[in-house]
Amino acid sequence: MTSQDPDLCRRALREIGEIAAVAVLDGSAMTEQEALQTIAAIAEWVSEETPSDRAGCGDRIRTLNTMTDGVDFDRLDDHAAVALFHAVVGTLQRPGAASSS
Repeated sequence: MTSQDPDLCRRALREIGEIAAVAVLDGSAMTEQEALQTIAAIAEWVSEETPSDRAGCGDRIRTLNTMTDGVDFDRLDDHAAVALFHAVVGTLQRPGAASSS
C-alpha cells in the first residue's frame, strides 16, 4: 500500500479491527498491550501517509492516533492497557468505523 492508494485508510481500519479481534480471543497469544502497540503504529503510519481524509475514515484514524500518540506502552500497567484497549475498540465500533469495499 502506498499513499497513492485511495483505499489505504479503509484497509488500515480493517487491519486494525482484525488485530483488536485477535487480541480479545480466549487464549490469544496477543495481549491488549501488544495489540495497542501495533494499532498505534498503523494509525501513525496512515496519518503520515494520508494527511487528508481520502477514504472517509481519516477522522477515525486521527482519533486512534491521538489516543495512542506518546503512550509508553512498555510502562502501561495491565489495568491502564486494558482501559486504553477498550477505548480504542469503542472507537472502532462506532458506526462507519470501516466501510466495506
